[in-house]
Order: sequence, then structure tokens, then C-alpha cells
Amino acid sequence: MLPIAIILTLFAAAALCLIFKADPAVKLIAVAAHAAAFVLSLVMMHAAAAEPISVILGAEPWNFYVLVTPLDAFMAALFTGVGLFIVWASAGMIGHDIDAPRLPAYYALMCALVATLCGVVVFENFVNVFLLVEASSFAAAGLVIIKNKPENLKAGLKYLSLSILGSSFILMGIIILYFITDALSITGIYASLSHNLAGNEDSVRNALIFITVGTALKSALFPLHIWLPDAHSTAPAPSSAILSGLVLKAYIFLYIKILHKAIGADILLNDHVLSTILGAVMITGATAMIAGSVMALLQTDIKRLIAYSSVSQIGYIFMGIGMGTQLGLFAAMFHILAHAVTKPVLFLSAGSIVEQTHNRDIEKMSGLWARMRVTMALFTTGALSMIGIPLFMGFNSKWVFAAGIIDSQHYWLLGVLAFSALLNGSYYLPIVFRAIFGKFNTEDELADQSAPERPLKELAPVICLASLIIIFALFSGPVTSYILIGISSIW
Repeated sequence: MLPIAIILTLFAAAALCLIFKADPAVKLIAVAAHAAAFVLSLVMMHAAAAEPISVILGAEPWNFYVLVTPLDAFMAALFTGVGLFIVWASAGMIGHDIDAPRLPAYYALMCALVATLCGVVVFENFVNVFLLVEASSFAAAGLVIIKNKPENLKAGLKYLSLSILGSSFILMGIIILYFITDALSITGIYASLSHNLAGNEDSVRNALIFITVGTALKSALFPLHIWLPDAHSTAPAPSSAILSGLVLKAYIFLYIKILHKAIGADILLNDHVLSTILGAVMITGATAMIAGSVMALLQTDIKRLIAYSSVSQIGYIFMGIGMGTQLGLFAAMFHILAHAVTKPVLFLSAGSIVEQTHNRDIEKMSGLWARMRVTMALFTTGALSMIGIPLFMGFNSKWVFAAGIIDSQHYWLLGVLAFSALLNGSYYLPIVFRAIFGKFNTEDELADQSAPERPLKELAPVICLASLIIIFALFSGPVTSYILIGISSIW
């Protein structure tokens, strides 16, 4: 019952935030709930490594079905762990973005969102999963809109509309699979297809096309990324961190489960059309790696730059999935971890810069290091990781991508990988160099602002996340082994 306990803990915390309403109380409730859920997730990881955790109530197809394999447990721990640091960080900075009366709703949405993300990865029945996918879309949109400014309302509604459209595509694919298998659970669909694929090949292909397009929309894969820059750049910094770092990953992981647990690698890779779809995913991911970085290069707003960087990083994950190899899938899963840890550091650091200087323009950040050393050190750590500098987690990620490319024999992707890393450096390093070596313009309108560093106790959660970037780079063995165990259980 561990997975149910995790989800209920977070939903209960969401309800308590709306009941108590007092500022210190709701923050404490949200942080405590995430801490408890994270501990339970770690216990679940240990248990799932020995034997999958299963809870079944009712009979197919309309049953309540939870099945937790090592990869599912890993994702739940990722959501609750990173969510814990983001909620903790929000306690010191969210008051600058939203009014006090909205704080209970904000923390309720944060708790509910992480609960739904955990549900998406641990539930096995598509009815359960789809309801949680839709709930997560509304909660995520609420975290954008809650800032209560016209641009946030516009961005939030745009995100919600396109997310629901993506869900509709996924639903069409699920319905097709249901009609040919008479099953709504992931394992049930695979069992049926394993024996009754003959004559249903076209239906399976059509289902996969619908699901692929829907996932691309919901996870902002280029060129279906059009909602992401506005949503991530206008939202409060903690909202941006959780949207980019966690929410997108739940939908991508669901896609991985559909590919490898519902359809299965044996069917997926031996059918010419299905393998062609997978190849298209790989090419689109490679294109997104470059396109997202090119768009980031054109930005002058620091949060929009980081948002477009996410478009590029999502491309990495889809490229790994599309390779159609175990090593490619491992690279994708490791990058999910790397991006989930690194991108919140960037968004939270950028949020601190904007909050303290009242400036979002990158060109006006010269000399910022002298005034905000810790914040800029944190931003630099995240930037170097995204570029792929050794001793930072992003380097490990790019290394395994290179190994996956060689293993899949798509050697041209090595050029894409190298060029993407170059582009990443082209838009992150100038920010760092300008902050360290640039001179503060005394004629600038910001010159009268001292831009003091935020207190260390408020930066502590960001420091912890930034430390993980280096820790996971230097001691990645246990995480690597666990991910490989998980992949072997579904391949």
C-alpha cells in the first residue's frame, strides 16, 4: 500500500492547506507532506527492487490497479524528492509573486500536482491514469494562473487548452487499444497483443501515432512546444521549476511505459511501421535539441531563455527513446533525472535574480556576481551542468547519450549532440561571464538598488539541489544500477 499512502499523504496535505489557510501553517504542511512522501518513496524503491508492488481492486477492464516496478518507484521518488526542495524554496520567495490570500491555494495546488504525477507513474489501469493526467493539467495550469496577472491568465489558459488537446490524442490511442485488446491495463494490453496481434497491426500503429502526438503536445516536444515559453516564463519561479523539472517528465514516462509495457519492445522493434514511428521520434528529438537552443539564443529575458532551453532538453529525452535500444532508453531515463535536478536550480536562481534586482533583461546583469555571489554560483552550477561540463551531472548524461548513439549506430547524431552542447554554452556562458567580469553600469536605472543576496536559509534548498548535481555526477553508480534494473524489468 506504499504507493497509495504517498498519493493520499499529498492529497491530504492539499486539503489541510485549504482548511488552515494561515501562512506559516500551509508552508509547513506542504513541506512536511513532501518530506513524508519522499521517505515513503525511498522505501518503495527498496521494496520494488526486490519484487513489483501490486494492488488490484475489481476486475478488468474497469478496475483500480496499481503496479510499481523499479522504474515507477524511481520516478515517484524523483517527483517527491525534487518537489520537496521546490516547495521548501517557495516558502521564502513565493510571497513576492502572489498575494497572501492565495498562498493556501498555491500550496494546495503544489501538493495536489505532485500527488497526481506520482499517480500517473504508479497506476496501471488507463482509466485511473487518464483521470490523473487530466487532474495534473488543471493543477499545473493553476500554478501559472495563480499569479493573477493578465499575461499569466493568457499563458495558463493556453497551456491548459493545448494540454487537454494532447490528452485527447492520448485518449484516442487508448480507445483504439481497448477495442482491439478488450483491456485497459498496460499489462493486459500487452498480454492481448502478444497473442492477437495478427490482423490488428494497423490499429496498433494508429494508436501509437495518436499517443505520440498527444505526448509531444503535453511534454512540449518541438514543434508542439508553443505553450511552454509563455507558461514557464510568466509563472512564479517555483511554479516554473516544478513545471519544467517534473510535470513534463510524467507524461514522457507514461509514453515509455506504453511503448515498452503495453506494446512491448518485441512488437515495437519487429514491425516496420512501428519502428519507423520510433525513428521519427528520434529525428524529431534531435531537431528539438537544436531548435530549442537556437530559440534560446534569441532571448533577452532570462526566464524565457531557460524555458526555451527546456525545449532543447526535452529533445534529448525523445532522441534517446527513439533510438530503440536499451542504452538509448537508459540515456533518456538518466537525462530525465539530470534535467529534473538541474532545471529547478536554474529557474529558482533566476527567480532570485529577478526578485532582488527587479530585472529580467540579461544585458543588464553585468557585475551581478559581486552583489549576488551565492545566487550566481548556483546559477553557474546549473548552467555548466546543462552545457555538459565534466564534474557536473549533465556531462554524465551527454556521455551516456554518446554511448547510446554509438550502440544504435546512428552516428550522425554524434554531430547533433556536439552542436547542441556548443549551442547550450553559447547562451548560458555569456550570462555567467557578464555577471563575473562585467562592470555594473552606474547609469543604469538599477544602479540605485543594492540587490542584496537572499538569506542563506532561503537559498538552502537550492544549494541542496545544486549539490546533487555534483554528487550525482561523481557518485552515479547506485542510481545508474537502479535505472538499469528498472529497464531490464520492462524490456
